[in-house]
Amino acid sequence: MSSSNLVRVTAIEEVSYGVTPGAGNFDTVRFTSEALSGTPETVESEQIRTDRLSSGQVVTGITVGGDLSFELAKEDTIDLFIASAMYSSWGTQALVTVDLTITAATKRIDRASGTWSAALVVGDIITLSGFVNAANNVQVMIVEFIDADTIRYVGPEGMVDEAGTGTAYKRADKISIGTTKKSFSMEKAFLDLTTKAINYRGMIVSTMEISVAFGELVTGTFGFSGNGYVTADAANEFMTDGRTIDAPATTQSMNGSVDMPFIANSASGTFEDDSGFCIQSLTMNLNNNLNPQNCIGNIAPEDYTPGTAQVEISLSAYLKDETWDILENKLEQTPFAIGFQLKNSGGWYGFYMPAVQVSFDDPASAGANQDVILDMTGQAKVGSNGESSLTIYRS
Repeated sequence: MSSSNLVRVTAIEEVSYGVTPGAGNFDTVRFTSEALSGTPETVESEQIRTDRLSSGQVVTGITVGGDLSFELAKEDTIDLFIASAMYSSWGTQALVTVDLTITAATKRIDRASGTWSAALVVGDIITLSGFVNAANNVQVMIVEFIDADTIRYVGPEGMVDEAGTGTAYKRADKISIGTTKKSFSMEKAFLDLTTKAINYRGMIVSTMEISVAFGELVTGTFGFSGNGYVTADAANEFMTDGRTIDAPATTQSMNGSVDMPFIANSASGTFEDDSGFCIQSLTMNLNNNLNPQNCIGNIAPEDYTPGTAQVEISLSAYLKDETWDILENKLEQTPFAIGFQLKNSGGWYGFYMPAVQVSFDDPASAGANQDVILDMTGQAKVGSNGESSLTIYRS
């Protein structure tokens, strides 16, 4: 008899926590590995027997959850899981039509009339459109409001001077850390067995990690915590029985070497595209610090209470003249902003952290023929004006 190695994971967003919706399509989740599980917590009975034999273990609870690892690509299921991790919803804004003038050398955009909306803030990514030169119809990140009708930006290479007519901009959909719980019912089906699956309910994204490194695909992990676990060995016990299962996305995985049109930071004092701050790798990890609500009579947690949304970050950067000032910043824990976009033909995501604090050992030589690297670790905190410690944008 052959063993199983063909696993399909599907998910649907819940309206009521821990309850699978009665209608709606299930999304097929793309992943590189998964460790979803309902794992019993046991204690050994301490009954004393005259024959000296153990009375065995007793199940006192169950831990529902586990990790799902993936390659980052623009797709709906990742959008949904990001919203769960951020405890919030994606927000959108309408297209604004106005004549815009780009000055590429100074990275300025002037509008011919009106003022830049108060709803826009530093770190926001806007999509430009309507320019004759296609190289200008791209996404840029706002890094400064020079005055009411002029912004300074960072963007991809190739943008040129142009006075546009009938141009427009639209702020990208964005999501910040919030307090609204979003949960999923998830089914793990073993397709090369005979009608075998495991159902998980109340699955909240408790942790989220995104890792970008030169020469590698952009990878990530969603860590889930749930409150329901049932095995299924008949078709009518599957969550997806009689339901439409949408095919998995076919968008291409993003590449850490070439799929980053821009990255900006203010480590040297000014928020800009600083080519001297050469980053070799970057990892972000969001931990919602969920606390299980364990109630007598329920073997699994009834619910979870979110704690502090802790955003940890690690950076590896080459030591250069331009990065020298960060040595002083580490002693004072002076925060700096960092923002970047990951984009390929399938779509894009953007990330912005307004106040990153890092610590690291002094630069040291690791040996002959090796570059001196600053290996920094730290946290992203709330911005000086109360901005979310992490904001994510999408195409």
